[in-house]
Amino acid sequence: MKQVLSQDEVDSLLRGIAEESVDTGKAAPSDPEPVPAAPPPSANSDFKPYNFLRSEITARGRLPGLEIIFNKFTRRLHTIFGSELGKSVDAGFEDMDVMLYENLIKKFPLPSSIHLVRLEPLRGLGLFVIEARLAYAMVDIFFGGTGHRVAKVEGRDFTPIETNFLGKFVSKMLRGMEEAWQPVIQLSGHYIRSEMNPYLLGASSMGDVMIVANYRIDMSQGVSGTIFFCFPLSSVEELREQLKSSVEAPEDGDMVGRLHLPLVAAEVDVQAVVSVLSMKLKDIIRMCPGDMIQLSSQGLDNIELWVEGRPKFQGRGAQKDGNRIFVVSDRITNH
Repeated sequence: MKQVLSQDEVDSLLRGIAEESVDTGKAAPSDPEPVPAAPPPSANSDFKPYNFLRSEITARGRLPGLEIIFNKFTRRLHTIFGSELGKSVDAGFEDMDVMLYENLIKKFPLPSSIHLVRLEPLRGLGLFVIEARLAYAMVDIFFGGTGHRVAKVEGRDFTPIETNFLGKFVSKMLRGMEEAWQPVIQLSGHYIRSEMNPYLLGASSMGDVMIVANYRIDMSQGVSGTIFFCFPLSSVEELREQLKSSVEAPEDGDMVGRLHLPLVAAEVDVQAVVSVLSMKLKDIIRMCPGDMIQLSSQGLDNIELWVEGRPKFQGRGAQKDGNRIFVVSDRITNH
């Protein structure tokens, strides 16, 4: 590196410092200069004031019941997509986040199909946000397409027909959200309106803390997208103690309830058996019209009702309005 000062200049500078003939910038102890106060941070500086009232607290770990509810809603999404679009999808709950509303609306992928909803008696408004590419694929599949039609989503609004279909689909998701919350509270969902510009929603104040659930939807052949469900954290303050504990246990009862109806509606083979007796195979082979078989029971006074080949009820035969009927007298429990 090139030397800036010559050796003679360096020696002269050192002598000046030693003889105090060169000002080194140090103030005399008897005459201290006041230290100027640091200016307050301006609006354009890198420093931002921290408002403890708007602290972005996290609900993960503190409200495990919420994540269980959101996971249960995933199973409802499978059913809704299958029934409405006739297509099997892979729906997955990715994560739950907590953020300010002003940051939330910046996070939404644009364009998106945004729907304003209310879940009474929870306070405030909720949002269902469907990513545009997923929304267009859903519409295409519903009207007979494959969902792979390439559509230019930037700068394109949803038509009234598309908006109407997506609104009805969100209403179905509201029913699924009601079912997911049922172990904690009975909710009543109401669809309000749709919007594409998140800044025109007015769903909440900019400083409100929102809970955001992210769902990844993967259809066949590479069609995929994200659905967001958002609502104010303040709306579940009264349920905080319930959401701190697991709400998974009632799911078993819910499963039993959902299985009960199709199970009891199943058809079974029922036979009214007058008598049961043993016969040799050779006698059965030789039987012909007009042969008589001696029964071991007393006619229609002692009949068993068999269900799927097993005796379940005991009774007698009778006639009513010209029809032969079976009158139950007792249940058979030893089979």
